[in-house]
Amino acid sequence: MPEKNINNAESDFHRRRRAFIILGGGVLVAPDGFDGAHFDLLRQSGFTSEEARDLIASNPRGYALDGNVFLYQGESFSCLSSENEKTARIWFPFFEKNGWLKTDGRIYNGMRAGEKGTVWRPIKEIEKSF
Repeated sequence: MPEKNINNAESDFHRRRRAFIILGGGVLVAPDGFDGAHFDLLRQSGFTSEEARDLIASNPRGYALDGNVFLYQGESFSCLSSENEKTARIWFPFFEKNGWLKTDGRIYNGMRAGEKGTVWRPIKEIEKSF
C-alpha cells in the first residue's frame, strides 16, 4: 500500500472527501484537505504498516462527500459484514450531527472500483433508521 498518491485526480478526490475509519472506541477522522488514503491516515496516526493493513481488512471505513456516506471494508472495498454494519449504524447519528450526512443523504455499502479520482459506483444502500 503506497503511502503517497501520485495521481493528481486521486489526490484531489481525497482532499474533497472526509475519510474515516471506525475503531473499537471511536472514529478516526482525516483532517480537512487530507489527500491520502486510509492507509496513510492510519500510518500518520501512529499505527504500524501491519496494524494499518489489519484495520483496513477488518474494520468499517469510508468517507463522506456531498452529504452522502460511503462505507466499505477491506482492500477490495467490499460490503460490510453484518457485524461491521451493526457497528457502523451506531455512528450514523454522528455522521448526521457533524454535517457529513444530510437529511436527504444516502448511506452506501460497498463500492465497485472504478477510475481513480472518481466516485465509484456503490454496491447497495443501507436504510437510514436512527
